[in-house]
Amino acid sequence: MRKLATFSISIAAAAYVAGFATAPVASAEQNHLLGLKVRTGVTYTDNRDNIEEGAIRAGVPQKKQDQYSYYIGPTISLTRQIDDRLDFKAGYSPVIRWYDEVSKGKEKHKVDHSVFANLDYLLSSKTRIHFSENYWWTGMRDYFYGADYDYDPNRDTRLDHAYWQNRVSASVSHKFAGEDYAKVTGRWRVKRYDEDELADYSDEDEYGARLDVMHVPSRYVAFGVFGDYMDWDRASDSTKKHGVTIDQGYTTYTLGLQGIFDFSANRDNYIYAGVGWARGEYEADELDSRDATSVMVELRLFQLSDTRLLGGLRYMPRYSDAYPFSSQEDTAAYLTLTKYVGSDRRLRLNGSVELRTRRYDLAEDIDPDSYRYGYAEALKAANNGKTKYDKDSFYARLSASYKFYEWLDGTLYYSFQKVDSDISSNYKENVVGVGANVTLY
Repeated sequence: MRKLATFSISIAAAAYVAGFATAPVASAEQNHLLGLKVRTGVTYTDNRDNIEEGAIRAGVPQKKQDQYSYYIGPTISLTRQIDDRLDFKAGYSPVIRWYDEVSKGKEKHKVDHSVFANLDYLLSSKTRIHFSENYWWTGMRDYFYGADYDYDPNRDTRLDHAYWQNRVSASVSHKFAGEDYAKVTGRWRVKRYDEDELADYSDEDEYGARLDVMHVPSRYVAFGVFGDYMDWDRASDSTKKHGVTIDQGYTTYTLGLQGIFDFSANRDNYIYAGVGWARGEYEADELDSRDATSVMVELRLFQLSDTRLLGGLRYMPRYSDAYPFSSQEDTAAYLTLTKYVGSDRRLRLNGSVELRTRRYDLAEDIDPDSYRYGYAEALKAANNGKTKYDKDSFYARLSASYKFYEWLDGTLYYSFQKVDSDISSNYKENVVGVGANVTLY
């Protein structure tokens, strides 16, 4: 049988930085704090629909459309701290957005809702528990998920892009003799669209578990092993209407080695590297299990100074973000640089860049039933008979933030994104935005 391997980003580095075994959770004996902030701003894009200028869609040449959007919304939070054992924070943030120009069939406004909760609890001097919950609901998506949709004025109802998504993770960390430690993590994600037509091929489920065991022989070095299990599936109900079901489920079992070299022994300047082997198994019976090897290297310079840097390389076969593929090869290089200016550090400058390539193979990444459905043949026809496809993207962002007062800060940013894809739209997009955050209490 064919085999696949993947490397999953290790949370061992996060545990190493946190220093979970001995660091206190909070310094206050007891603290209840209710917070209220309001954020507002305006954003401009020169390519509202993420399309290529002049591209033919439904027989009509496309023209890029610019758009302004405006938003405002409060964030209500509650913080609870007790001694050095408990740190809990939860919040709710509704955001109202308006658009000056919208595509046919879309509303000029929407409301987004998000809820979050984070809990850190020091069960004993050697054991820490962490819990994280993030839920959000959006009334209308304002970007594409790799699939194009043409508005049909004869439709009885408008296509509703509203969806909700929920992420939950929980972990237990334990310190052994010396500085050695282990961490067990569980995670679960679910995504659901309100509109049945979108739900039939866009709903997702994902859950997994991970174990990290690390040996720390000195303040400069840590190394160990990890194991990771991940199960993911995307809805296939849309193809059932045509008498064919395209199975898209994908499961991986990963084992790997990882290491950390700390330059200054302060858990702020280090290199993380990992290599892993995993078996990838498909819901589609016709696709064989696959194995391979992948690597990740990351450099972090986050000391408490005026300049901070985070950069990395990764290669990671994983589940696909393009319907109806089950898996993809994901390669990326990324860099983020942050600079604080002035003795008061009120001004913060930030620059980020990412190069990313996703690769898809009709023979390895998609249920052969896609040929019966017609999707695979359409892809081959659109790519001169090729059976392997790329989706290359370049993303860059520049931003400046300034703290005017303790209760007021503002941000100005610019971003550029370029996508060259064999399986979806090619496009370029420039975005400019300005925003402000007001802390009421």
